[in-house]
Amino acid sequence: MLRISRFADYALLITNELCKNNQLMTLEQLTETTQLNLPTVYKIMRALVKSQLAVSLRGVNGGYKTTKNAHQISIAEIIEAVDGPIALTDCTKGKGCQCVLEGQCQLRGNWQLVNQQVVKLLGSITIDMMNQPVNQKMKAGAPNIAALLI
Repeated sequence: MLRISRFADYALLITNELCKNNQLMTLEQLTETTQLNLPTVYKIMRALVKSQLAVSLRGVNGGYKTTKNAHQISIAEIIEAVDGPIALTDCTKGKGCQCVLEGQCQLRGNWQLVNQQVVKLLGSITIDMMNQPVNQKMKAGAPNIAALLI
């Protein structure tokens, strides 16, 4: 089964909250608005800061905020920030295939192409787009997920 990790799903939720709020948010505020537990929010924020998708400001008025706007942050960036490179199979991880069948596998090249397309698609979907209702009619030229998939 192809599946985005729970950690990546939560990271998308947290990033969405940070983008919607558009101001510094504390860990406690993020915990309250997302209903996630504090250790999970902390781990995700640490990963987002490390990947430079968010910044942390210390002090009494400190907190976290994103480094880009919602229309500039892709799903792929968030997934990669918390889970590492997107790879559908071992041979699409990039650093040497770990598969015992590598020498005789005829599918490897095609898996790499499929993986590239998945990464490209996830890279073209932004947090802003994820907030658009599925059936909402968009203004001419405005990006939306349905237009990417149809």
